[in-house]
Amino acid sequence: DWFALYGGKRHYSSDTDKNQLCYSNPELFEAAVRYARVQFDTYDFDTVSIMPPDGYTAICQCPLCEGKDDPDTDPRGLLSDYVWDFVNRVAKEVGKTHPGKRILNCAYGVYTQPPRKIAKLEPNVQVCIVGGRRPASDKPEEQAEIRKLREAWAAKTDHPILIFENYPFTDRGWYLPAFFPTVLGDSINATKGMSQGEDIWLSVRQDFDRVGIGFNHFLVYFTARMYWGGPDQDIGAMFDEYCRLFYGPAAPEMKAFFAYCEANWREMEKEKEKADRCLELFGAAVAKVDAGSIHGRRLALIDEFLKGLRNKSEQLGKKRGPVPVTRLVGDARDIVVDGNLDDAYWQNCPVAATGKLRELQTGRQPIFGTSFQAGWAGNNVYFAIRCEERPGEALNLGTEKDDDAALWYGDAIEILLETDSHSYYQIAVGPNGAVVDMDWQGKKRDLGWDSQAEAATRIADDHWTLEIRIPVTQDENDPLHQVIGRKPTQSLPWHLNICRQRIRDDGAEYSALSPTATAGFHEPMKFAYFYDGRSHSFEADPTVTDFLIESRAAAELLRQRKAPEALNGFLALSERDRATDFQKSDALEQAAQCARLLKDPARAEEIASRIPIESVAKTVRMLNALDQRQTKDAVATFGTEDIGAWPFWQRGAAWFARGRIFSAEGDGPRAESDLTNALEFVNEPRLRLELQLAIAQNRERNLKDATGALKAYREMVESTGQNGSSTYFSGVLGAARLLRESGKFDDAIATVGRVDTEKLRGTWRGQFLLAAAEVRAAAGKKEEAIAAYQAILADDLVEEIHKKAAAAALELLK
Repeated sequence: DWFALYGGKRHYSSDTDKNQLCYSNPELFEAAVRYARVQFDTYDFDTVSIMPPDGYTAICQCPLCEGKDDPDTDPRGLLSDYVWDFVNRVAKEVGKTHPGKRILNCAYGVYTQPPRKIAKLEPNVQVCIVGGRRPASDKPEEQAEIRKLREAWAAKTDHPILIFENYPFTDRGWYLPAFFPTVLGDSINATKGMSQGEDIWLSVRQDFDRVGIGFNHFLVYFTARMYWGGPDQDIGAMFDEYCRLFYGPAAPEMKAFFAYCEANWREMEKEKEKADRCLELFGAAVAKVDAGSIHGRRLALIDEFLKGLRNKSEQLGKKRGPVPVTRLVGDARDIVVDGNLDDAYWQNCPVAATGKLRELQTGRQPIFGTSFQAGWAGNNVYFAIRCEERPGEALNLGTEKDDDAALWYGDAIEILLETDSHSYYQIAVGPNGAVVDMDWQGKKRDLGWDSQAEAATRIADDHWTLEIRIPVTQDENDPLHQVIGRKPTQSLPWHLNICRQRIRDDGAEYSALSPTATAGFHEPMKFAYFYDGRSHSFEADPTVTDFLIESRAAAELLRQRKAPEALNGFLALSERDRATDFQKSDALEQAAQCARLLKDPARAEEIASRIPIESVAKTVRMLNALDQRQTKDAVATFGTEDIGAWPFWQRGAAWFARGRIFSAEGDGPRAESDLTNALEFVNEPRLRLELQLAIAQNRERNLKDATGALKAYREMVESTGQNGSSTYFSGVLGAARLLRESGKFDDAIATVGRVDTEKLRGTWRGQFLLAAAEVRAAAGKKEEAIAAYQAILADDLVEEIHKKAAAAALELLK
């Protein structure tokens, strides 16, 4: 019971040192007092810390703690009264036995602000402010806020404060040239007289004299030097001296370089012009010295550090091409993270904040679809994700533990977030709720980062769901916990990708909100826009291209019936540099389709022979045989293929192709088997409708199963995604015909009426008008039928062949 209660469970695991505690528990209080006393009795300590474990963000949910948080104050004071009350009580008790000793706690995270319910801390409480100077927060208004924080704490204690700082960690990918001598100096001067010391963390590894030293030495030098000389220590004179002595003939140029960095280093994360100007100024300094001299060797240390900025500049030069947009609308209030997705916000989620994933490399619809919804409430971003599954099939669980890389051996969802101030974070979750999160800043993954995300999953027979809350903070003082950023806006959007991997023994499928056109998820320039605000179209760089963009262009040519141009486009795609076998197979499959449209069977077969993935090549060869009506040969070649052993993502297309071959040969039972097998693996609306039509026609023509055929036709009629296509029209007419033949005339008329004939042109107009007239004639409604046939004869938009049919029907009626 010492540990915090979250969601009905005590927060304890033997494999972490970040188990959070219940600070209302009397036994914990007594244990903390005993712990401090033993430390003082055993060691020559003046101070003992009882600070909460790192990453503390939420109050214990037990009845003793209820109402002890302070949601009406600054988020950084949410738990100040709660935590500092515990500290104060422990200090008071320890002070009875150990006068002169102190109990330390850091002002940190959600207890950074001073407590509002404690006028004055016990005299033996030692306050240490994490981020008490924060030189990286170098804007005047930011430093003013930090000064107010120090003054507020000084009013709560009779002792000088301590200060803890995290300087930028070069070993975790820091690359921005945050050379800020003025703020370093001014912030240290401002704390003299009220601070008794500092604890500073920065990157000091065994190779500290080589790696990152060009940046780290600067921070250490000015920090250490500024400790001397009293509150009036002159940072300007010190900086001039440093540049003169350290860089010799390049001193003026280095002063200009450092001054530019101090004023602009933050913007270099987003603005290529400023990054390039920084590098240009440094280049001017390098040109002033001999590379082999002591000054040249010192500049070389900074030059090595600036490699990261050069890489960033190169990346910024690559503009974002066309990518999806996810827009937040309204507040996602009252979401309970339980994996059920039944909260009011999810049930009424604005369409702009929803989406579906596409196949990663080609952008096609995946076999097993994934949909998502997004929301924002307070300082949290929420996602609700539904992953469709094969009914009854067990999921692939890579691990049951958090932060275990084995997760990627199984099914997973990945959320990749690039905020306005950080690029980028990765949070992966398995179907059982296991979480792996890491920070990818500077292309180095940091598994030590903890998102503190709250994730819950639910597994059903035909799908699994993920519901996740990701806390977001603007406080950059703790880079190891939570997503750092501000709520995304149109002017400062985030970039997002939501990805899924489905791993099975018989194949793997990868999909993404924004397909990367590569074999991997980690392509930041392909991340989608993610923001809150009004609808907006983000400008895309027209010069950016990749497999996906070029494939869409070729598909558009095919849609425009420009088959020769489309054929050339798909063939070029198959020869694209770095195209994967999966992409080559996809491009050549579509190229073969173009060749068939062009009545060039030899070309179609030659293209099939070049497809690298065997199952795709065989499927294309079946389609080629079907196109040439060589179905008997196709049965001999492919009739015994065990398609069920093929990769699951190719089975639907293969069974569909072979089913049509069997149907063409009059083999109704084998066609029925293949076509119905394909249903499970064909989800693309157009293809699924064509598959349903093939099933209906095979039942009607080969199996002589009017009931089964009508069922399939009616499923087509009820579909909504393709109700303007020729396939849909064929389904409607098929259903109407069978209903008419079975004497269900009213149903037949209603079925024909689902299509608005006034909007039809060409052959379909005539066919639907004829079908409506034929039903009336069969129903014995002679006058209505005659009027319908006469209307066809008078309709200038009806083709002549249908007018002749109408005239012949009129003669029979008369």
